[in-house]
Amino acid sequence: MFVVLIVLTFAWLLGLFASIGGEEDRSIQFALGMAGTVVAAHLWIALGIRCASCHRRVGWFVLATAGKQWLLQLWRGESCPACGDSGLPQDR
Repeated sequence: MFVVLIVLTFAWLLGLFASIGGEEDRSIQFALGMAGTVVAAHLWIALGIRCASCHRRVGWFVLATAGKQWLLQLWRGESCPACGDSGLPQDR
């Protein structure tokens, strides 16, 4: 879902670039659409990913603690950064 929303954000960005020099209202619409989808993407990351073991919002935890490496940590993370659970059956 995050990737879809980011791709949509880039589509809004391309539309914004294409509308520069044209109608001002159109540019504002593209800018607002882009801002809305990027906010929705980050909210999905923050609120949509939960650990099955500790039930913490892993996305929120990583966004708050990982700094600029948040996406890399979410992508490559093999265990919950809050409780260490890997999600494998032997951990439970």
